[in-house]
Amino acid sequence: MFYFSINAGSTVATLLTPELRSASCMGEETCFPLAFGIPAVFMVLAVVAFVLASKWYVKVPPLGNPIVDVAKVSWAMAFGKNPEVLYGAKKVSETKQLFRVLAVFIPFPFFWALFEQQGSRWIVQAKRMNGQLGDSITIKPDQMQVFNPLLILCLIPVFETLVYPLMKRVGLPTGAPFRMVAGMILVALSFVICGFVELSMEERLASYNAAHLTTYTLDTLPSEHQLHILTTIPQILVITCGEILCSITGLEFAYAYAPSSMKSVCQSFFLLTNAFGNVITIIFTKATKRDLHLYFMWAGIEVGAAILMFVITQKVKGPLEKFKVENSKDGPANTKDVQLETVDKK
Repeated sequence: MFYFSINAGSTVATLLTPELRSASCMGEETCFPLAFGIPAVFMVLAVVAFVLASKWYVKVPPLGNPIVDVAKVSWAMAFGKNPEVLYGAKKVSETKQLFRVLAVFIPFPFFWALFEQQGSRWIVQAKRMNGQLGDSITIKPDQMQVFNPLLILCLIPVFETLVYPLMKRVGLPTGAPFRMVAGMILVALSFVICGFVELSMEERLASYNAAHLTTYTLDTLPSEHQLHILTTIPQILVITCGEILCSITGLEFAYAYAPSSMKSVCQSFFLLTNAFGNVITIIFTKATKRDLHLYFMWAGIEVGAAILMFVITQKVKGPLEKFKVENSKDGPANTKDVQLETVDKK
């Protein structure tokens, strides 16, 4: 529901904001003050609603600073002291569990590095396409982003009611490791599709220039001879499926397997992987000047991240599940055959 509500707002924003921006105001042909101002007003209203509803929230008083506790235990473990004696066996066990969860987050920055390019490089690609739909409708390049949250809204129920049960029926694993690895593979596949779309655009440009003895570029080719912007829908569909498998599962995983006293810490670290993903994008974007090569390069990087995710989850899934079972409300249980097969939704 949390992820669903986020994408409901994103659907409206990505559809309307380009239209607001395109309006003329204050003597300018565009109106960025309007495009940024209206979302800002809604943000203020959201904060007001949040504050007014606070009396109905379940408020758990803080029991210390988990970051400080983790730092103390880690310091003792690193320098050969006895952390169990200094801070207690429970605190040490929780710290080790935190590090196992964080280890699973290591490949996520590469997922975000590709995913966030929907709002940058994929828009650049869409700008070089024909957005005309009929005689009166023109799809703006940044409006193509609306398909991602719209598909999220449509596909989350489909995955929950059809895809995951079907996977179980045919004998495929549906646990967190498989979902996250499969999601990363789909994200890589979306960039492969994007690469072939770019290749088709370059071939169309070369053919036009050869036939008309012109020197157009992808940016200057007349729109009627450009590839249509809706050609990008397959890559958006595939990356959206990858998002459902990887990002939503990652959020569930961060909550389900984090120690009870460190759930907010794990959630914050999961969100922090997005920031690291943007840093990775900045680093690798200048690897080549040709977009075609970049798309396939990113696909290869994401496959490597998927392999890394598989290796890490295979290493830590036993201890992760054992800690979760031993610290569940039902008490300790036999964990010999327990595997990280499902993520409980709470």
